[in-house]
Amino acid sequence: MKAPLSWLKDYVSIDLSVDELASRLALTGTEVERVSEFGVPGENDNQRFFVVGKVIGCTSHPDSDHLSVCIVDVGEGEPRTIVCGAPNVAAGQTVAVVLPGGVMPGDFKIKEAKLRGVRSLGMIMSEAELGLAAKSEGIMVLPDEWPAGDPLSRYFTLSDKVLEVEVTP
Repeated sequence: MKAPLSWLKDYVSIDLSVDELASRLALTGTEVERVSEFGVPGENDNQRFFVVGKVIGCTSHPDSDHLSVCIVDVGEGEPRTIVCGAPNVAAGQTVAVVLPGGVMPGDFKIKEAKLRGVRSLGMIMSEAELGLAAKSEGIMVLPDEWPAGDPLSRYFTLSDKVLEVEVTP
């Protein structure tokens, strides 16, 4: 059985590290086979790269039928250009953005890139890319009242430790 630490904390107060919790569970006869991390890697202050963005402009990419060139406010004063391949991206949306330097689930590092000649300074994300859903049809559109530049971790649990427990009779 897989038990996310955040789920366990909904039912009991836990003020132990995940390793100490696994050790204590083992003392009760509950074998913890593995502890894994789900979602956005949390080490090295990685989650600071995951922010709320406001798409203030969106045009078709000049050299692609399926890409869009977006101007996105991420709370830095100067907006960023981000090339996006999602079919549902549009001006006026509030979106989830990962900035260059961020590491996605699966250890994929986001870098500045040129996509068909246009410089892209980040990535607009879907629920699946964030690890919040198994599948998604396009980018995740967030509530309009969320301010540009706010950390996504203020609104979502971006990563969680998962205890894989052997349930024995």
